[in-house]
Order: sequence, then C-alpha cells, then structure tokens
Amino acid sequence: MTTPGYDYDKAIPAGFYDEIHQRRAGVRFFWHDLKFRAVAARLVGAGKVLDIGCGPGTFIGNYLDGIDCLGIDFSRPQIDYANRRYGTARHRFSTQLLAGIDERFDAVTMIELIEHLPPTEARRLLAEACGLLVPQGRLVVTTPNYRSLWPLIEWGVNHVSRVSYEQQHINKYTRGRLATELVQAGYSRVDVGTAVGLAPFAAVLGRQPAEWLDAVEGNLGHLGCGNLLVAVARP
Repeated sequence: MTTPGYDYDKAIPAGFYDEIHQRRAGVRFFWHDLKFRAVAARLVGAGKVLDIGCGPGTFIGNYLDGIDCLGIDFSRPQIDYANRRYGTARHRFSTQLLAGIDERFDAVTMIELIEHLPPTEARRLLAEACGLLVPQGRLVVTTPNYRSLWPLIEWGVNHVSRVSYEQQHINKYTRGRLATELVQAGYSRVDVGTAVGLAPFAAVLGRQPAEWLDAVEGNLGHLGCGNLLVAVARP
C-alpha cells in the first residue's frame, strides 16, 4: 500500500503529523482534529477497530480510548513511533499485511489513505477490508473531495509546506465515484457525506471561532461541499 515513486520514509519524518496534532492549536491541528472527530463519531458502539494506514498512531492514541485497536502501516519508522508514544495492551501497532490478519473487527477505518494508491489497488483494498468485518461491522473511509475547495487548498499546501501532496495524491475521488466503488467492493449499505469545511481556517483567530464555524457548517451539512468525503459502508 504505497504511492509508486514516492518514498514516504524519506519524505515524511516519523511522527511528523502527530507533532502537528500535539500543538493543539492552529489551522493544521484543527483540520486533523475535525477529521478524526468525524471518523470517531461514526464508530460509536464499536468494540474492536482496525485502522489501515495508521501512520504515527494519532487517531487511535487520542480518539479511541477504551477501544481495542490494531493500527497497521507499511512504514516501519511510523509504526515504531506509534508504539513508543501510543502502544498499550489495547492499542497495538504493526507493519503486518492484511493477508496475515486472522481477526475480525467491528469497524475498519481508512483515513485519507486511498487517494495515495493507484485505483486498482485502492479498489482491492476496499474489498479486502470487507472480509475483515464482523457481519454487522462497518468500514469508515475519508478521502479529499475533489468537488470542493480541496484542489485549491492542496495547491496552497504544496507551495508552503515541507510535505507536498503533488506526488502523493494520485487517485482523486468524488462523492459518486466513491459510493460506486464501495458497492463494487461488496458493500450493500453505503452512505457518503462530507466533513471539514472552512472552519479550520478560522483557527487563526483561536479555537472558539473555529468551533463556532464548524458548528454552523455542520448544521448545514457543509452544503454537501465539505473538503473531505466521509463514507460509511456495511457488508
């Protein structure tokens, strides 16, 4: 599960995104916080979760307290970081492959992962995840919404950040395409919504304005134009 021609271990230092999260302030923290909260809200009632592409373990370590979790990622440096910072008896992190997992989960999450994969590999991964769910389980997927302001945001990040998305985001989703591919992957109940609008940018004024704007946008359902697609799919 990797982007052809892109070396994540060299390009992204271990713990890079977790260190952003630890700041607890600013646009980038609030963006990730809203994303993680959107996913966590869709996991209510899940007792056992598999997070595919877990990176440095930020989501499991900060948002899934009290839940048995396994986070997997191909990057050994990120997994080593996750185990040092967040590893517990209930929060495990590993570089193992999906084929080697003999457990079943109430929920599987893929948080901003599939856009990094070639389309055929992403479709295969979605199908494999279905086989790891219990009968009443759910898959929760997030990915950038390319029918929103995201392309403009991505362009800006590529020009100001030490980590660029230009080579990473090779698979661009719209709401309809994601829903279609989830059905093709074997899911019979699929709901695709959006999350994370303009609220993170209000964080330059502080957390309270950002929270206020997020509440307003949430009440409007982001008008279907949130910058992230959030899909819940059941077998």
